[in-house]
Amino acid sequence: MKKQLFILAVILSITSGCSDNKKAVENEVPNNTLSDFDHKETQYYSNGRRLYKSICQNCHMENGEGLGRLIPPLAKSDFLTKNRADLPRILKYGLHGPITVNGIEYNQPMPANPKLTDIEVAEILTYIGNTWGNGIGSFTTEEVITSLSEKE
Repeated sequence: MKKQLFILAVILSITSGCSDNKKAVENEVPNNTLSDFDHKETQYYSNGRRLYKSICQNCHMENGEGLGRLIPPLAKSDFLTKNRADLPRILKYGLHGPITVNGIEYNQPMPANPKLTDIEVAEILTYIGNTWGNGIGSFTTEEVITSLSEKE
């Protein structure tokens, strides 16, 4: 009887752990554009997800909703769509000064990430740009290099 209870407890803990992971994945809400991605773009998205979790998630949250009026949301962000060409520079060099996202002004500095490679910038932006209601497509390293070479 004790052995059966132990097995039941193990099964329940595994099941609840899986449902927590399912909820975390559901919060990401990838867009339909992902089905149009080729192998390279899919790899960028996957690597970008991993990088986002280690670099960006602390401020912008797991679900991309930001932090109140301090950190702007990345989810369903009109700023991403309107400023696509600037996004690589913002991610790599940071941002200072006010910005407006979805009609709300934010004025908290975003720190620079100068150690990110061009491909890592493209991967993170491909992930962010195709998750949480954003549909701005994938980024290429060439697009990142062009953006980074432009003056701010």
